[in-house]
Amino acid sequence: MTAEASLAHHARPGTPVASWVGRVIVWLGLGYLVLLLPGAIGGEASLDASQAAIYVLIGLSLHILIGYTGQISLGHQAFVGTGSLVAANVVSTGTSHAAEPVHFGLSLVAAAAAAAAAAVVLGAVALRITGLYLALVTLVFGSVAANAIFSISSLNGHEAGVTALRPASLVTDYRFYLFCLLLIVLVMYVDIQLGKSKTGRALAALQENELVAQAFAVNVMKFKLIAFALSGAFAGLAGALYTYRVQSFSDKNFSGTPGFNLALIFVVMVVVGGLGSRAGVVVASAFFGLIDVLLDLAAKHTFMAQYYSDHKQYVSGLIGALLLLQTVILNPGGLGQVVDPVARWLRGGRFSLHGHGPTSGSRAADVRA
Repeated sequence: MTAEASLAHHARPGTPVASWVGRVIVWLGLGYLVLLLPGAIGGEASLDASQAAIYVLIGLSLHILIGYTGQISLGHQAFVGTGSLVAANVVSTGTSHAAEPVHFGLSLVAAAAAAAAAAVVLGAVALRITGLYLALVTLVFGSVAANAIFSISSLNGHEAGVTALRPASLVTDYRFYLFCLLLIVLVMYVDIQLGKSKTGRALAALQENELVAQAFAVNVMKFKLIAFALSGAFAGLAGALYTYRVQSFSDKNFSGTPGFNLALIFVVMVVVGGLGSRAGVVVASAFFGLIDVLLDLAAKHTFMAQYYSDHKQYVSGLIGALLLLQTVILNPGGLGQVVDPVARWLRGGRFSLHGHGPTSGSRAADVRA
């Protein structure tokens, strides 16, 4: 048996050898793009890439809340900010030396736990609220948290910020970026296992119809709080990384106009990615994490450079709004309609624009709220 015949024999039935070769090439290209390119470019590329990774974590946290249960959160920056605040205060040493690894690890756990607790409190308050009213409650919660907690002088360094240095093993931006990728893999594993579990099916049932789910003995209160807790924990973990990326915490990042803009961007990137599409959310979140960097690069080589410099704070929001309108009106399934077939092909399946079940593809964006 020749080498080509042997490869064809071991490949999935009906799948040409050329298709497997194509998969290997694409996987190698993605591996280089994600793992090696930021370090090869140097400069601030790794720092920019780590921001994209942090946004992916935030997108995955919202994917659990919106993608599984259909619960809209416009105050997610509060959970991210809580994780950021707690991590900074746990690890802060007040010296110029790098943080001790034990304090760094403890700060990540504390950030996730604190944000999960805040999310459970919000979930308990808004237990019987859905749609527009839930969105308004979460929006108010985010504003109150920013004004009442993040602005406490003893926690925010008396408005001067709190230093949060990385441990020596993550002192370089590229190592920190790889650590962010490791946490993404961990969170995605938990997310995938959740989708396969009884809890994931119960959460999906809540999204379809709470009354029907309750009739089938699904504990609505229990599973809603589980969704809020997991979403908050992942957001808090992203918040800790948000702090360690720039090695300081500032309440100004999560309060006022910047905080409100973050809340909107977080929801937009999940909707644009595709409700229920994990791969689509990852791609969209990474894009929004890099949007300012991409706009900076584009503006340097066009006649729009001066205009962009004068209106930089509005351009990314405008692009997000346009993409949201395009998704709701023309492409309700979001990026998931494009990304999911490619992801399925890369996993060894046939390339098809049609899904293979209710959990295999993205759902249409529900705009009733």
